[in-house]
Amino acid sequence: MKQRHRRILDRVEEKGKVSIHELAQITGVSGVTIRKDLTELESLHYLGRAHGYAISLNDLSERVSSNFSTKETLAKRALLLLSEGDTLFIEAGSTNAHFAREIGRSGLDVTVVTPCVYVANELKNCHQDVVLIGGVLQKRSECLVGPLTHLCINNINFNKAFIGIDGYNPDYGFTGRDIMRAENIRLAMEKRVQNFVIAESGKFGKLFPYNVAKHSDIDTVITDAGLLLNFETALLQQGVTVLKA
Repeated sequence: MKQRHRRILDRVEEKGKVSIHELAQITGVSGVTIRKDLTELESLHYLGRAHGYAISLNDLSERVSSNFSTKETLAKRALLLLSEGDTLFIEAGSTNAHFAREIGRSGLDVTVVTPCVYVANELKNCHQDVVLIGGVLQKRSECLVGPLTHLCINNINFNKAFIGIDGYNPDYGFTGRDIMRAENIRLAMEKRVQNFVIAESGKFGKLFPYNVAKHSDIDTVITDAGLLLNFETALLQQGVTVLKA
């Protein structure tokens, strides 16, 4: 990796969100060069981009504002899958944060179980009951992880689970970039309830180190109309329902 790329990544991880202007200043190159660097780093899944900034992929508050309209549309579609009286497990992630917001607005009588502080905060002024399970806080992702989180997931009941993913590959299934969050999801999948993935179509075709779910774990994928036909076909052949918002 280029030394300049490492400096860019170090600053983005330190601050969560850094402007192109600032990155050009600390590296001593032009804004045009920085934009090319960010395009390359984004293609390798090292960081994200939004409105003239580079953003850490671990910073949930920044990711919530990225592709806002698409995530909001997916959240509204997922809301249609809920029924009064449901108890939901909602994993961390930017689209799931939008989903929690839509649940709060809906007035539905459901209970939300989550390891994500951001998700819980979206519902703090709403009438739905919220169970925030314990653990060690990952500050950027606002997700609770570790043995206490695993104990809580194993000992609480829910009838529907909604998870986010970082990538999908027909050969490997659903994958993630964070091993601790991946373990949270795997434990939720072991409950064998109705399991849903909410994800933008751009995540399909990407592969990350940690497996979070197999095809057989997932009942339904909720995504946008940009999903490529080969990925939709692979999901359908494995018995996964695909809903396009």
